[in-house]
Amino acid sequence: MRVSLALTLLLAFPMSAISFALPASADISAASVPLRIGLDHTFRHSTLLLISCDKPFVLRDALTTRPLARGTGGVIYKISATPTEVSLARVNALQDTPVMGGGDTSALSALPSQGGCLKIARLDRRPLSAKGIPWHTYRGLLTVRQEDDSTLRVINTVGLEPYLYGVIPAEIGSNVPQEAMKAQAIAARTYALKNRGKCAAEGFDLDDTTHCEGYFGVDGETAQSNAAVDATRSEVLTYKGQLIDAIFSTDSGGVTACDLSGDCPYLQAVKDADSGDGLDYAASGRYHIWSYTFTPAQIAALLAKDTRTHVGRFLSLTIDGLDPSGRITTATVAGADGTLKTVTGPQLRQILGYDTLRSTRVVLTRTPGGSYKFDGKGWGHGMGMSQDGAVAMAGPPYRKTCSQILTHYYVGTKVTSDKAIPAAAPLETAATRSSAYSRPGF
Repeated sequence: MRVSLALTLLLAFPMSAISFALPASADISAASVPLRIGLDHTFRHSTLLLISCDKPFVLRDALTTRPLARGTGGVIYKISATPTEVSLARVNALQDTPVMGGGDTSALSALPSQGGCLKIARLDRRPLSAKGIPWHTYRGLLTVRQEDDSTLRVINTVGLEPYLYGVIPAEIGSNVPQEAMKAQAIAARTYALKNRGKCAAEGFDLDDTTHCEGYFGVDGETAQSNAAVDATRSEVLTYKGQLIDAIFSTDSGGVTACDLSGDCPYLQAVKDADSGDGLDYAASGRYHIWSYTFTPAQIAALLAKDTRTHVGRFLSLTIDGLDPSGRITTATVAGADGTLKTVTGPQLRQILGYDTLRSTRVVLTRTPGGSYKFDGKGWGHGMGMSQDGAVAMAGPPYRKTCSQILTHYYVGTKVTSDKAIPAAAPLETAATRSSAYSRPGF
């Protein structure tokens, strides 16, 4: 990314320019500060986009704020990448009409009128079909900028609470008990505030992938999930008066992972089961118990692809030890010539594949044929809240409240208002702590 462009973009959006995205009654708290979300899941490396709005909207040069076009509701504009600039044209039935000055910039922004939602579609992956334009709808404003490789990147600037409307359905779903959605809302709000600026080097705060938090925009919103956000407005998790790094994963596998660095004392190995019946909360989860077997040739090929585990002719893989939660601390790969390479458990999972080695809470055995069999529990890194566990805790027979769910997973924390805590230093632990657990959902 162009560094100069990133700095310009940081200065290109004064609060007055984006106040339309916030409720008129918004208070001066962390909840009222807009977030910049990189829409990388769908739009990264795009070259052809369509943009529209359900109400009147303005397209402008994001670097100078110079207006380029004013569209009525339903009007569609095409944004395309050329080797040197971003091209803008109004879509007409017979022939597109280029916008004067639309090709003189490397970044465009779209601003809807009050209450409007912008729509954007990517067309370079597949042609239009009978299903129509593949629109994605977002609150707030959208910025489209050109990257160094001449492709386009899309950023959604949106208030924290409206942002959470799109996070809850993406992370825990909306067909779950209300208390589970409320717990997810508080955890996601805390994570966003604590990690605001995590993607600053890319020119935005967070992205919409598992690197940060899933985010569906307006398309994922439901009345139930929005109600969970509204019911917990401004509520966050703190430890000794400070925001916590409220990471989460799908299924802890019966015991949550602990933070061995000591930076996050609230992330401990907690037995994720009911004290009464002793059953794991997420016992019925899809991948609560799983098994995967690699042939010697398969595991050798995967390990050879990564310099951290490439040892020439592969000889063996062994697990060196487990942490208090039963997860791999380190594993060692041996080569036929005596070469040894050691990686952490999360690194091994990344190398072998997140969807095959679903967690590092595993037992490794060698089969009579020499294959490597991983018998595992859970899905994800296992730190913090287990989403499947939270859903089970909120439902019968446990019927836990959102506060009970959160304080179970984040030991020694409290639910409080974001107005009662000082602003957190950006990336206090997110950038300095091991990247092994940088993904909240992985």
